[in-house]
Amino acid sequence: MTRYDVLTFGENMIRLSTRDFERLEQAQTLDFKHGGAEANVAVALARVGLRSAWLSRLSDNALGHKIAGELATHGVDTSHVVWTRDGRIGVFFLEMGSAPRASSVLYDRKQSSMSEMSVADFPWDVLAHTRWLHLTGITAALSDSCRELVEVALRRAHEQGVQVSFDVNYRMRLWSPAVAREVLEPLCREADMLIVKQADAQVVFGIAHAQPAEMLRTLADQFARRVVVLTLGAQGALVLDKTDGVVVHAPAYPVPFIVDRVGAGDAFAAGFIAGYMEAGVTRGLQMGNAIAALKLTIRGDYALVTHAEVGALISGSSSNIQR
Repeated sequence: MTRYDVLTFGENMIRLSTRDFERLEQAQTLDFKHGGAEANVAVALARVGLRSAWLSRLSDNALGHKIAGELATHGVDTSHVVWTRDGRIGVFFLEMGSAPRASSVLYDRKQSSMSEMSVADFPWDVLAHTRWLHLTGITAALSDSCRELVEVALRRAHEQGVQVSFDVNYRMRLWSPAVAREVLEPLCREADMLIVKQADAQVVFGIAHAQPAEMLRTLADQFARRVVVLTLGAQGALVLDKTDGVVVHAPAYPVPFIVDRVGAGDAFAAGFIAGYMEAGVTRGLQMGNAIAALKLTIRGDYALVTHAEVGALISGSSSNIQR
């Protein structure tokens, strides 16, 4: 019997961020939260009613248990987490910027517990209890063992009939564009659903068409078995479903005052997956854009939204979908 709608795995780090747009060099106190791409997706999915599970390799200490405990409070199943006395919990320092000054991040994540996770650590039986597996390029970039883990997870998911989404989520501090392209291209080809930021399509894959629709079609020619999504930030997102080859665009919802950008891409990914599972690509775009917009109003990595809030934002917006 299926137990989860979506399973994902990856690293969750301690997040220490400045307050009131201070610079790190000014800060006397830092806000203590945590987040990571895959956990962010799992939280958003759980908040809108899907059965989500997240697993990782966490240090068996107060920090590791804090991470797992908070995810559980948001409805995410963390019962498959691998606990270890080795390694450490990674940390990132976030300097919150205000336009025109961008936010910036300092990472302290080397030799983290998750970066040392291997194929042997993974509880493979869990794949038999999920409909969908969500992966990102961040996990593949953490170490050689994590890259192999992502590769094997994708293959085993397909062997068991589990759908796989893959978010490129390129991080320049983890690897170069050339290395990322070499590792990610095979993964992107095998994913059922591929999610790519416009900047990542340019930097990692060298796709530099003037028009986003052309970029999307080039990505679709090279990658993914079924669906390709190209996110455009404030311009919304485009999607192409290979079953009909139609490009669909939906503009982003306006957000007059942005509180926190971190995690907005993960919020979109969660919304698109949820909407797609419910009713296809158009619903996916609606939910992806809505949850991403709401996330921009919430401090922290997690999109602590409700299904009612998402529905209220979407209501009356279907006329904005363009084919």
